[in-house]
Amino acid sequence: MSFFGMGARVPATGYDENKINGIKGEMLMIQQMKDKASLVCLEKCVPNYYSDGDLNKGESNCVDRCIGKFFQTIKVIGTEMQKQQQGGM
Repeated sequence: MSFFGMGARVPATGYDENKINGIKGEMLMIQQMKDKASLVCLEKCVPNYYSDGDLNKGESNCVDRCIGKFFQTIKVIGTEMQKQQQGGM
């Protein structure tokens, strides 16, 4: 009997391959979202030319707000998609 699988049969390897593949897919999706947010926000907030090795305060604040808004938007979209899947349009 599997503790996490709630009684589901686990293959001889001891791991449920479907769950592992699902987790790997989610991890890849999160990595891609982070990469996209970084790219979009850096293009928006940091000029193509720069003379300093570090972001100035305005650029840093802009990137921070942009990434926060990006993930807040993803959260809202995910919540709405779950509602639609459950039939609660």
